[in-house]
Amino acid sequence: MFIFMSYLIIKVGVMTPHSTYKTIIFDLDGTLLDTWPSLLQAVRTVTPGVTSIEPAALRLALSQGIGAMFARATDQMELDADAAQATMRDMERAYFGHALSAAVPYPNTDHTLTQLQGAGFTLALCTNRDRASTLALLDQAGWRSLFSHIHCLDDGLPPKPDPAAILATLAHLQCPLRDALFVGDSWIDAHCAAQAGVDFAAHLGGYHTHPGELAPAVLSYRHTRELSQWLAERFALLPELNHD
Repeated sequence: MFIFMSYLIIKVGVMTPHSTYKTIIFDLDGTLLDTWPSLLQAVRTVTPGVTSIEPAALRLALSQGIGAMFARATDQMELDADAAQATMRDMERAYFGHALSAAVPYPNTDHTLTQLQGAGFTLALCTNRDRASTLALLDQAGWRSLFSHIHCLDDGLPPKPDPAAILATLAHLQCPLRDALFVGDSWIDAHCAAQAGVDFAAHLGGYHTHPGELAPAVLSYRHTRELSQWLAERFALLPELNHD
């Protein structure tokens, strides 16, 4: 597959999609919501004047969870264990107290999710984010009721890229692997889908360094409208997706 982006042609690994999907599982950060600016804001609030912070590395760590990102920031500051723990707590307070609400949906995401649910897809969420902040973000966006199942980092299973969370989600929904599509934005999501044995759709506007990290994928897209259009083209029995 060739994806046109800023006058460049990027070759992305392609997998052959299954013929039907009943369930679509979404990642949250970098896929549905752009949470990176608000998280960086929390780090900057706690570390004014610190020059050792490398935002690019923090952005990549976000796919492993908020705690992993804050831990990477304290590593960059070369703090001792006690100071690192105290700084992480300060970052968490800054984030949950002020910056959390600054996260914004990617363009047209609200419409796409509503379309997909209305077309008969079962929607689920699988994130390496804690449940409290996940639900706060979903409530802020008005999306919680759209998801039939929400799996979070603190639900007792290993984090992605371990496939346990996706497999448990599909078992809960009684959905066979062949009937599921996982949508994400990072190498962690791509590896998770591959290990679980489900099709993967890659959001190119999320938190990765190169599209090759997202292979193999049945679809690589930049705008959520492209996802719904692709599904509409593949599944002619879903006319609801043909109307924006």
